[in-house]
Amino acid sequence: MGVRFGPAGIPIETPGEGTAAGIEYCRKIGLSAMEVEFVHGVNMKEGKARAAGEAAGKNNVKLSCHAPYYINCCAKEEGKLRASVRYIVSTAQAAFWLGASPIVIHTGHYMGRAPEECKKLVYRTYEQCLEEMRALGIRGVVLGAELTGKKSAYGSLDDIIDLAQHFGLERLMPVIDYAHYHAREGKLKIKDDYARILEKMEDGLGSKAAKTFHCHFSGIEFSDKGERNHLPVSADSPPFAPLAAAWKERGWEGTVICESPLIEKDALVLQKAFQKVRA
Repeated sequence: MGVRFGPAGIPIETPGEGTAAGIEYCRKIGLSAMEVEFVHGVNMKEGKARAAGEAAGKNNVKLSCHAPYYINCCAKEEGKLRASVRYIVSTAQAAFWLGASPIVIHTGHYMGRAPEECKKLVYRTYEQCLEEMRALGIRGVVLGAELTGKKSAYGSLDDIIDLAQHFGLERLMPVIDYAHYHAREGKLKIKDDYARILEKMEDGLGSKAAKTFHCHFSGIEFSDKGERNHLPVSADSPPFAPLAAAWKERGWEGTVICESPLIEKDALVLQKAFQKVRA
């Protein structure tokens, strides 16, 4: 399988409009993945989604999706929890039509409560999503719990490994956003910093996590509270080359989605850097 690289969303310089055009442009410039962004809501119709999925198959571009930002599986209000389930399931439905997986999710915020209290609520909410997906016949779509960039948000490395252990990797996988980790957990500088993350994943989830990973990468500006905003890869905050070296050393394979402001240009930068390390 190796490692695929692609942009978070339709490439900026795509000629024409729409998801299918973005997929074709990814292939043209040498990228083999793309994340379909539903961050402000899911409005894609079945016909359009299936056509985009066909384009992805023809062009060997692996698709994933990003669910809306409005999700909070730790919400105190029952109405917000129900809305979160709707957002997740509607993203999963679109992903099913697209042939995409995983669907990347910002799980929610602690809302001033203890992590253990939130964990029970998150378990319940994600289980409800999975039950509704089964009822709708949605198959082959894995939930992706993202490592979040703010310390007030549910989604530490331990949180997302725990979720994958609880549900199983065939239903829910961790999505490491290395820029978010850099902002939230401590600075990433050298290969050993990254290797500790990979080792923790392997210890908690086994070799499958190393062969099917899905992650995000970009530069990031942050404060003591966590992330502020994403930066181009050239910011070197965090650096990518040590991560590429750690992947090569440990034989990791999967997909890298670039979330920098220069989504496709920096995806190509990351791909070139990985190829250099691998050579």
